[in-house]
Amino acid sequence: MNKYLVTGGLGFIGSVLVKQLLENPDNVVFVIDDLSNSSWEPEVPHRSLMVQLMDIYDWDSDSEKPNLVIVEGNCSHHSVISAIGRKMFKTVFHLAAKPRVQWCVENPAESTGENFFKSIQLAEACAHSNTKFIFSSTSAVYGDGVQMPTQESSETNVSSPYGLAKLCVEQYLELYEKLYNLDWVALRYFNVYGPGQVGDSPYSTAIAAWCHKVKNGEPMRSDGDGEQSRDMVFVQDIADANIQIDQHHTREMNNRIYNIGTGTRYTNNMILDYFKAKGYQNIIQAPARPGDVKHTLADNQKMQEDFNWSPETCLDEGLKKTFEWWNI
Repeated sequence: MNKYLVTGGLGFIGSVLVKQLLENPDNVVFVIDDLSNSSWEPEVPHRSLMVQLMDIYDWDSDSEKPNLVIVEGNCSHHSVISAIGRKMFKTVFHLAAKPRVQWCVENPAESTGENFFKSIQLAEACAHSNTKFIFSSTSAVYGDGVQMPTQESSETNVSSPYGLAKLCVEQYLELYEKLYNLDWVALRYFNVYGPGQVGDSPYSTAIAAWCHKVKNGEPMRSDGDGEQSRDMVFVQDIADANIQIDQHHTREMNNRIYNIGTGTRYTNNMILDYFKAKGYQNIIQAPARPGDVKHTLADNQKMQEDFNWSPETCLDEGLKKTFEWWNI
């Protein structure tokens, strides 16, 4: 049996990854989630624990041998760190974060605690237990003014505490590799969307927020001039990238940081046209948000070359699936 730990595994991206891992009956997935932004209530058989019980829970002695164990609590709790230290897991997928840029700008100290300090605690435990660490990073590390499409070697120019925290984690991972021989990969996600992303959370992205507004008969908000553009990547493609990384031997790799995007960008106005085509045209204008980058566009050539990964879902198909999930 392969045992995995997925932090934030009840969230939007994490839950899709967990479901894919569970497709293999030989996988056992431990999820740690504080329920602050959960979007999935598993219907499959599972064991539920409070995080304080991880120190005494023994999966091998569990008569039910569940393939899914859900642990409620802080991902950097000493019980989680201890479990990693006991070499319980083949891989730790670290997706737990507070990703909303505006919230991070308004709460820089708290967001740094969530997005930086917890991450390096987990990474340190993985380093000392020889556990692979796959870190969910962000294209926000590039900020504005970089070359398009953006390569992993492009200059970083963060414009928010969120992007800075993620960049600093990457730097610590590189240091931990040198000091403690950490086996790690950082995936810089571009703009993720798809079914299952709730739209009434402070962490919701534009597509989910607009779907939520439409569903509730409220106007969609367009920030700035609407000409900001995003490389929109479907959530299943994000999960596939994580699986691809896990299935490859990464210990001796030269590359450790990868862009996860499509190589195509769309403006907010272009995406709103999809809503208008379905008859939803109630839009209000709002000022541009501080800390938001103007454009994102990924060069994903490294992922294609090293892992034979490329996104499979175009925006037309992805939005169709998203609209169907929202029933709009």
